Amino acid sequence: MRSSPITIKDIAQLLGVSKSTVSRALKDHPDISSETKLAVKRIAESFNYRPSQVALSLRYKKSKVIGLIIPQIYCFFVPSVIRGIEGIVHEHGYNLMILQSNDIYKTEVENVDILLANNVEGLLASVSWNSDNFEHFKNVIDSNIPIVFFDKVPKGLNADMVLLDDFSGAYNATKHLISCGRNKIAICIGSPNLLISINRLNGYKKALIENNIPIRNGYIISCKSPEEAEKKTHELLNLASPPDGFFAISDLTMTGLMKAIYSYNINIPRDISIIGFCEEPFSTMYNPQLSSILPMGIEIGKIAAERLFYRIANENKKLIEAKIIYIKSQLVIRGSTEN
Repeated sequence: MRSSPITIKDIAQLLGVSKSTVSRALKDHPDISSETKLAVKRIAESFNYRPSQVALSLRYKKSKVIGLIIPQIYCFFVPSVIRGIEGIVHEHGYNLMILQSNDIYKTEVENVDILLANNVEGLLASVSWNSDNFEHFKNVIDSNIPIVFFDKVPKGLNADMVLLDDFSGAYNATKHLISCGRNKIAICIGSPNLLISINRLNGYKKALIENNIPIRNGYIISCKSPEEAEKKTHELLNLASPPDGFFAISDLTMTGLMKAIYSYNINIPRDISIIGFCEEPFSTMYNPQLSSILPMGIEIGKIAAERLFYRIANENKKLIEAKIIYIKSQLVIRGSTEN
C-alpha cells in the first residue's frame, strides 16, 4: 500500500509520459489525446490524487489561509475572539493559522515572518503588551497585504482597527464605582503604549474629573502579567490611604488583583468595590460575582474578520481608507459593587 500521496511525477512515470502532459491532461487541455486523458484520470482516481495546495498557492498566489497573531490564549476573551473569527473565515472557504507571541516582542516579529512565508492572504493581529516598535506591521501594510488589528492595537499605524468603545466603557465603569460611594478608585491598566490602555485610562479620568474627585497618580498602576498586578495591588492596599474601589482593564490583570485582595480580611463590596473588563464566564467564577464591562469578544472577532475579507475582495486595496470600528460596550452589575 502506498504510504505517501501520489504526485504528478508519479503518474507520469507510471504512464511513461512527461509531467507537463499529465498536468495538461488533468486540466482537460485540447492538445492532449482522449486516450491519454482517460489513462491519466483513471490512475489519478485510483490513487486518490489531490493537487498540492502549496503548489497551487505558489502558482496562483492564493493560499486560502488567514494568519492570526494573538498575545496569549488565556482566560475567556481571546478564545471568544477566535470563535468569532473562525466562523467568518470558514464561511469564506479559508483556513486560519494561529500563532501566539506570548507577549514577547521578538516572537511577535517572528510570527509575522512565519505567516508571510506561508503566503497568507491577510493578517489579523492583537499586539503584545511589550511591543513599542511596530515596524514589522508597517512592512506588512507597505507590502499591500491586508491587515486588521483588534483589541490591543498599535499607535501611529494607518490600518483598520476594531475596538470596544474603551473610553465610554471605562467612563461608565468608573461612574458606577462613584455611584457606589467610592472616591479613592485605583485603575490597573496594561501597556501605556497601546490604544486600549490610553482610551480606558482617559475614560476613567473623565469620570473622576466630572465628579470633582482628584486624580491620584499613585492609584494608576500599569501591569503586564497577573503576578505584576498582584504585587502592585498589595502595594496599594498597604498605603496609609488605600483605594476603596478597583477597576481592572482585562481578565489578565483582574486575576492578579483579586488574588491580592483575597489575601486580606477585606469584604467585597462592603469595604471595597471592584469592576473590570471581563467576559461573563470569567466574572461569574468569583465570590461575589464581578461587575463588568463585557469585552464583546465574539463580536470583535466577527467584525475584524469581515473587514479583512472586505479588503481581500477589493482589488484596489490601497485606495480603501483605513477605518477604526468601535463596538458599543455593555455594563453588567453584579455582587462586587452591590451593597
